[in-house]
Formats: sequence, structure tokens, C-alpha cells
Amino acid sequence: MFELELAILIVIISAVVGPLLVTRYRHYLNNRTKVDPIKSALQTNMLVDDQLEQIKDELDACRVWISQFHNGGNFYPTGKSIQKFSIFHEMYTPGVSPISDTFKNIPVSLFSKPISHLYSDGEILISNYKKGNHFGLKTFAEGTGSKSSYIFALNSINDEFIGTLGIEYCSRVKKLSEEQLNTARTKSISIGTLLSTYLYNEK
Repeated sequence: MFELELAILIVIISAVVGPLLVTRYRHYLNNRTKVDPIKSALQTNMLVDDQLEQIKDELDACRVWISQFHNGGNFYPTGKSIQKFSIFHEMYTPGVSPISDTFKNIPVSLFSKPISHLYSDGEILISNYKKGNHFGLKTFAEGTGSKSSYIFALNSINDEFIGTLGIEYCSRVKKLSEEQLNTARTKSISIGTLLSTYLYNEK
């Protein structure tokens, strides 16, 4: 008899409390702070652009840019993702042509050598394209008018390779000092953190 009464009591409590819990949870979902994706993107873009402007000024570069990897469709017939990259951020000095319009939806396969090197070493330092190893970027330099390039891997807060930071010199050959290189490396860490924080928060 006691077990039957207990079962009935549990059913009554569940019938009363259950809907209340559901109502409270719905209220929580409706009133929690919602992330505005446009506002979040704009804030991140402004912070990243500020970093690029600082790099351009501090290192006296003609052009500074950021590329990011992204999905570019699928292979037939398996549906495997096609990996591409695009330049999403760019700062340049007056008289220097932008390159962001040219470097959109570029298959990673076209830059396998430099990207593989960045993946393993984290940076490409080319003080003079006419001397030493240009990591397969000579055609890139000819197209962008770059005489010196310094490219750094951008890693997420989970240490995933998500893009690159490029620093270029167009009117002259420029060999960066170790102090200047360390400045660029520090900035690349900050930018990687900014970008990945935005990306993970938007998932």
C-alpha cells in the first residue's frame, strides 16, 4: 500500500514540477545574452586591423595582410572538402596596390610548398627574393611587387594552423632584425588568438 501511495505522489510531483522546470528553462534560453554575429565580426575585424596597422607602422612595411583557411566546396564523387585560403585583412601604404581581391578562394594545393613549410616551421623569412630559398613564392613576389616577404603561421588557441600573417616590402629589400622579427612573432600570436576566439565563439 505504501509503495502505491509513493508512486502516486511521485507522479503528482512530476506532473506539477516538470512543466515548471521546462518553463524556467525556456525563460533562461530566451533571456540569456545572445551574441550578435555582425557586431562580433565587426569588433574582431577592427581589432585585427589595428594590429595590422601597428605592424605596418612599426616595421615600416609597404603591405601587411592576413589570410585564413576555409572550406572551398567538395570533390566529386566523395564529397571530401576542398581546402582553400583567402586574404581577409590587408593594410598598405599609399601608392601600393592591394592584393586581397586577387587572393580569394585560392586552392591550398597551389601553394603546397610554402604552406607545408609554415605548417612545420611556423615562419618563412625571405629578405631578398633574388638570393637564397624563396620557398616557391617567386611568382607570388613578381605578381605582388614584393622584394622581401616575412610570413608567419597564425595558430588558434588550440594550436591549430588557421591562417598566415604576411609582411612585405615593395620598394626595397629589407632584412629584419631579430628584435623586429620577435615583434612580428608576438603580433602573430595576438592575431591568432583574436581570430580563433571569434571563430570558436561563433560555433
